[in-house]
Amino acid sequence: MVAYWRQAGVSYIRFSSLCANALRAAMKPQFQSVALKAAEANVKVHKPKPAA
Repeated sequence: MVAYWRQAGVSYIRFSSLCANALRAAMKPQFQSVALKAAEANVKVHKPKPAA
């Protein structure tokens, strides 16, 4: 069985993003603002120092 997102030719990350956006768009306005705030991601990337 092949996953539907794979049959559609999209990556899992893109599929997940599409589903999340559709869900947020369907929410009532008072819940939508809370969901949009929670969807913002802050990511820090740290490169490891080379071994001595």
